[in-house]
Amino acid sequence: MTAAPAASAAADRRDAIERLVGAPPPLLVVADFDGTLAVGSRDSTVAHVEPAAQRALRALAGLGPSRVVGAVLTGRTVADVATRVRVGGVEYLGDHGLQHGRLARGGRAERLVVESEPGWDAHRDAAETLAAGVEAALGRPAWLFVERKGPSVAFHVRQADDVAAARAAVLEAIAAVETRDGLRDHGLRHYRGRSVVDLRPVDAGGKREAVERLVERHRPGGIVALGDELSDVDAFEAVRAAAGERADLVGVTVAVHGASKAAPPELLAVADLRLSSAEAVGPFLAALARRAAHGR
Repeated sequence: MTAAPAASAAADRRDAIERLVGAPPPLLVVADFDGTLAVGSRDSTVAHVEPAAQRALRALAGLGPSRVVGAVLTGRTVADVATRVRVGGVEYLGDHGLQHGRLARGGRAERLVVESEPGWDAHRDAAETLAAGVEAALGRPAWLFVERKGPSVAFHVRQADDVAAARAAVLEAIAAVETRDGLRDHGLRHYRGRSVVDLRPVDAGGKREAVERLVERHRPGGIVALGDELSDVDAFEAVRAAAGERADLVGVTVAVHGASKAAPPELLAVADLRLSSAEAVGPFLAALARRAAHGR
């Protein structure tokens, strides 16, 4: 495994926090889940939020939406990630932004109302056909986890001994199912990912569009986005674009390395800061919360 680049110096982290807190409110905090708020795992079903990150998110949410807007932006479904994070006063954006819901402070994650655009429902049948067909074509191997998300479907291969070969096998199986069932025009397209093949509606966009909608809705003076994977490149680029369009907006992007694999070079290229692991995210957000609590 290639060694991960060194984490950003403490002075650089403090400077970024000061710039974010010095911006006009609200501060928008956008964080990925797997590999960012939770340590990355070969088995995605056992992922859990880091306790320090959970406490920090609660501290940030406790400052109120006029000062801080928190959002968890993930490829998982909202129902899944909300029960893993369990922080009220935070927006949950699932399936890379296709689903959304806001959990009230003190609310139960299991009762969170999940909303999505009904226009994507037309893709549900094709997504399910591909989900079932690829599973069958590959013989339901133990390394394959098929995540059904309604109008989209993700084939996770991180449990395979050879991830690249497993991913290639999934792509071959998708092509075979498309040909067999006449699904060439199913309206789904591939999204970014190293250990996953993610198929989603062609016009749905991804994390870039999700961040753009958050910026438009909340008009933040500062944005910090944290992530560890290829899909987070889109979120980081959206933050940079927003900061480039508004001279008064402070944007900070934070790449997080995993224990078993470094953040991808494409993400590092658009990152302002680097954290050494998901365990380092909690202390960073906690420092941000403490500083934000004292105001500008």
